[in-house]
Amino acid sequence: MVTLKDIALKVGVDISTVSKVLQGAPIRVSDAKRDQILRTAAELNYQPNVVARGLRLRKSGAIAMVVPTTTNYLYPEIIGGAEDAADEHGYILFLVKQSRSDPLQQLTSVVGQGRVDGLLFADDVPEPRFLDRLMEQKVPFISLNRMGTEDRRYVSLNDEAGFALQARHLVSLGHKSIVFVAVVPQSYVARICQGFFEEALRGSESQLHVLRCDFGGDDCNAVADQLLALRPRPTAVAAASVLVASRLVGILRSRGVAVPEEISVIGYHDSPVAVWPPPGVTTVKMPSRLQGRRGVERLLEVIEGRDFPGEVLAEAPEILERGTCKKRE
Repeated sequence: MVTLKDIALKVGVDISTVSKVLQGAPIRVSDAKRDQILRTAAELNYQPNVVARGLRLRKSGAIAMVVPTTTNYLYPEIIGGAEDAADEHGYILFLVKQSRSDPLQQLTSVVGQGRVDGLLFADDVPEPRFLDRLMEQKVPFISLNRMGTEDRRYVSLNDEAGFALQARHLVSLGHKSIVFVAVVPQSYVARICQGFFEEALRGSESQLHVLRCDFGGDDCNAVADQLLALRPRPTAVAAASVLVASRLVGILRSRGVAVPEEISVIGYHDSPVAVWPPPGVTTVKMPSRLQGRRGVERLLEVIEGRDFPGEVLAEAPEILERGTCKKRE
């Protein structure tokens, strides 16, 4: 394994000079010598010892993304953005499945033992008070979901704009009888998102029915039963999950209901499931990859000792039209 000493001997300088040049630290050295050090390090394929560096700085060079499950279809985009940011800052991103029995003990020990420098929560935590306890123990963290009105250190999507866009899209197509399929369990985020949709319809001529479905769409057959039993029959369905929307399209068509001719369907978020079977389901795309990236960037600020109150991403959502919404004649 190539060391700083090897580079120093080849270039003819001391080890501290090589170390500072490779770290980009301030040092009085000629441009020619700096270039020679960098070129020699590249030629020798020098790789810094991350473990040793972590011991010196009392940092591991790693952060953990905490997830309650590994099957959520939203995670790949979020993880992709988080990995990009971590890599750019010289960090390794680990995925940690949250313990059901004692998550506080699990996560504080992971940080306390020096295995990671901070935590990025990709989803809901056990309770809002959980984050307060992490702050009391000075554990660096960022949450990618808002847990309540007084929470801190979050990077959240602009769901108010997203659900307003979803609702107004259906209104613009002339739909007067709309079903909103909320997801269960009803977390803080799920509750406020339903409120955003309802608020966007306020003042329109559209009548709203609210049905509930498991986030993964396991209850979609029962939801379809309730939907088709409504009178007059709704002409549009907006789901809080693109997976629910995609499954409803398949179920409705299997029951002889023409989508979008009889019932328009729109989802929320995007995922590979949204385009299968082709052409897929119309949905509201949110900047989830950016959320993962920004979450890591803010977490690194907290690790460096800077506090961060919270941020709602300003980037606008967009409609991905895939042929499951149609204007009413």
